[in-house]
Amino acid sequence: MTLVLAGSTTHYRVSYDNSLSAADGAQRATALLAVCEQDYAIMSDWFGGIGLPYALPIEVHIDPGGYASAGWGPPISLRPGNGSGLDVVRYLLVAEVVEMLMLAQNRGWFAADGSNEGSAGEGLSRVLSAEFLHQRGLGANLAGFDTAGLWLNSDRADYVNGVDEHDHAPDAKSGCATLFINYLSYQRGYDIKRVIAAAAPTLAGVYRNLTGDSADPFPAFKAQLDRAFPRTDAAGHPVVSVVPGPNPDNPYPLDWTPEEPTVAIRIFWKMNPGRNVVNLNWPALSADSVVSVQASEYAAGTQQLPDSTEQRFIGAADVTVENVTPHGPPFDPNRGVTFVVNVAWNSPLNICTDVALLANAPEQVLWIGPRTVSGASGGTGVAGTREAGVDAVPTTDAHAGPVTFHRATITADGIETGEPSTATPVSTTIEAG
Repeated sequence: MTLVLAGSTTHYRVSYDNSLSAADGAQRATALLAVCEQDYAIMSDWFGGIGLPYALPIEVHIDPGGYASAGWGPPISLRPGNGSGLDVVRYLLVAEVVEMLMLAQNRGWFAADGSNEGSAGEGLSRVLSAEFLHQRGLGANLAGFDTAGLWLNSDRADYVNGVDEHDHAPDAKSGCATLFINYLSYQRGYDIKRVIAAAAPTLAGVYRNLTGDSADPFPAFKAQLDRAFPRTDAAGHPVVSVVPGPNPDNPYPLDWTPEEPTVAIRIFWKMNPGRNVVNLNWPALSADSVVSVQASEYAAGTQQLPDSTEQRFIGAADVTVENVTPHGPPFDPNRGVTFVVNVAWNSPLNICTDVALLANAPEQVLWIGPRTVSGASGGTGVAGTREAGVDAVPTTDAHAGPVTFHRATITADGIETGEPSTATPVSTTIEAG
């Protein structure tokens, strides 16, 4: 067997074994030379542009052998198998080069002694190779290279905290790593570049670097997979777990429900100088809604946008939003939001407000310090809080300058607005939403 040089690029010097057929040798080598630098650019971006830890170009040999395997020293030896397509050759090259980049990164994905990538690095290599296929539109994974089932059908030991840095075989250890890395990316939502950059000697360390959470991530990771892929059926018989879908290494996302889409309303007002208290009745909102309000000046009657609304701009006046307070049952029969727009100018301005419903409720609620309830002492309440059916506003305003009250109601036919008032009502009935 003799190696025949097919050509070189910036990063690779590609040869093939002359015992291979023309299709499996010369033609595959030539095709690989045409795309290997594009493929390398993806890997380089994943690892933040670091270079390979060896002199360039790296020797790449396309060798005979059964389907499909690879290794590196360097050189990189690719054994795609007779008749395998170019996608198999590219996949194998990516799988080996990303391991070289882990070594060059030297932050935990590779064994501390530089001997091999270990179970965590092997998992990352398999995740990135599948990610490469996905990004290039070549499929979801290469047949026969999945390892998730090796862990799912084992005793499901903890290889998140206990990485074996000298085991890089396709086994339960690398299967656990592959699942956990996909969990971080496809379940927890971390971009794969951030996962790579969060390198640590253990996968639990990667999790801590990503999230800042010092808790052990393995119990929640395992419990979710135990629910999705139980080890026994209802009768107690063992179950062989198979990940459905195009990538048998990636079952995620699990326990997933679609996110609520953000909904926004845009309202154009004429607002007076000083403090403008605005109430918007909007049936989509509730007292538990997460709401964002933005305000800016707009050019009335000019610079219309394609949707026939007016162009907003930054003027000399400061326009700020404060005290955004959603309301609704059970404390108020009217659903909506009240907020304050401060206009720092000496005359009325055209003001545009964008009111966005971000979520129907927060995903998590935290109490910093003791939890207290307004009015729990039996007093008359706090001025400015909302009571059922009315706007309870203070009779005097702590801010300097006049206070103007605005209100609008969103109906099926559009938005109804009321005339602004500079009076200070003790209670004003809110229009039905």
